[in-house]
Amino acid sequence: MGGATSSSVVAAAFHPTLAPVGVMLAVAGYVLGTHGGLSCAVMLEQVHRLIH
Repeated sequence: MGGATSSSVVAAAFHPTLAPVGVMLAVAGYVLGTHGGLSCAVMLEQVHRLIH
């Protein structure tokens, strides 16, 4: 429930022209979240190597 598919539906419920904005925000959230997660994993790996 929720996520990228529902964001455009919710946006379109308020105003039909907002549906593309909802899709763009959903895709941007996936891209930023993936990049942020991978960056965090790399940083934690580097910290782990410094400690051990």
